[in-house]
Amino acid sequence: MYYADGTQLYPLVDDVEAMDVIKEALVPCLKKLVKGMLTNDYKEYAQEFYNVFVPIYEDMALDVNGEVSDGSHPEYTIYNCNIPKKTSDYNEYDYRFWYDWRISPMVAADELKEWIDMVLEATGEKKVNLMGRCYGANVVAAYLAKYEDHALETVDDVAYLSSSVIGLDMLTALFTGNIRLDGDAIDNFLNYYMDKENLIEDAELNLFLVTALALFREIKTLDLTGAALELLISRLKSDLIPPLLRDTFGSMPSYWSMVNPESYEQAREFVFADCKDTYAKLIEKTDDFHYNVQADVEEKMLGFDEKGIDFYILVKYNFPDYPIYAGAACLGDGNTSCVRQAFGGEYADYGTVFSQDYIDSLEDTTYLSADLKINAATCLFPETTWFIKNMHHDIFPDSINRLAMDVMNNEAVVSDGRYPAFTEFVDNRLIPVETTDEDAVPEQKNILKLILDFFKSLIEVMKKLFNGEIALS
Repeated sequence: MYYADGTQLYPLVDDVEAMDVIKEALVPCLKKLVKGMLTNDYKEYAQEFYNVFVPIYEDMALDVNGEVSDGSHPEYTIYNCNIPKKTSDYNEYDYRFWYDWRISPMVAADELKEWIDMVLEATGEKKVNLMGRCYGANVVAAYLAKYEDHALETVDDVAYLSSSVIGLDMLTALFTGNIRLDGDAIDNFLNYYMDKENLIEDAELNLFLVTALALFREIKTLDLTGAALELLISRLKSDLIPPLLRDTFGSMPSYWSMVNPESYEQAREFVFADCKDTYAKLIEKTDDFHYNVQADVEEKMLGFDEKGIDFYILVKYNFPDYPIYAGAACLGDGNTSCVRQAFGGEYADYGTVFSQDYIDSLEDTTYLSADLKINAATCLFPETTWFIKNMHHDIFPDSINRLAMDVMNNEAVVSDGRYPAFTEFVDNRLIPVETTDEDAVPEQKNILKLILDFFKSLIEVMKKLFNGEIALS
């Protein structure tokens, strides 16, 4: 994204360092927070937090009508990008649809319709395949709903990759204020980023914190901490969250389209409770997508399927989600739960596998993954839903783009065996999932051993502290 004068707006320029912002804001914010806890009035804290956070993102925000009013724009649009004139050997990036990701998907759908016509003219083809990734799936869904006749005439297949069509739970928690700090989810999140992502460079300090988490988890300390934080959040959220959202991401209809449909009206009331008239045009835009697309999107998909447009769903999994909503211990791609990406299905929680009782209860294991984490039998389209393990939401490598193109071009289904339903992302390629994760099998915790390990690691950390050897990354 760029300012009207052509300088870069987003991604944020290098001189905006997150840790520097946090360090500068920590002391004043904490002072206001402590005052709020003593007086049970958090307005000053909310204002202090607002003063720190909003200036970072406010230039990206849209106006009160949910429209671009300052001339900011994406680098490319359908009017200034290259349209290759080809008749074969199509690449997934040949005809990428460029658009402003802040605007309403209903407006982007107008441009998508025009772009499809431009591509068909450039290629001489009669139909296109559409691949929608994350919010891109919402744009595709808006186009299908708004221009059904055009779609039936010009679209062959649709692929959704890490779709947010029926919402993102983490985003919905923020937009509704329903923050829930689940102990299991906190444990999953912290353990993953400390143990697997080496967030802390020092081995002894990392071991100490991992061990402490395991011990605290076992004695339910994380649940107690979560309950205390939830109480604090419940007292300050109304002063804090709505103003932040209205002046940043909540001004963008795109983000509203990713609120879970069952929570949309609650979110709208939470964010705009005392200013509905001011934001009436923005609300009109968000209502348009919710009521005319998202509210019955699965029925619409089934209807298009019956009329000849096949849907191919690609789902990523095996990353912990942000632990800020009830059920965040679910299986997902670090941003979107599997059940929402796949439009259904049954899943073991992150870091676990299905119980033997559950497996024994299944009459049909056709759609059961070899790692015992997924049963896709109840997905909306089980025969055209593929799962990719260890691929995070934020990455879309060539391998998954190519898989989406191949299954559409070859009209593949899971049962024909040409493309395994469950694959794993390893060294930038996809290989079949064949075994259960060793760390997903529940182990019996020995509380005495946990305590001993905790104190042994504590002693090592204390030694390093005294010697000034500990380093954090």
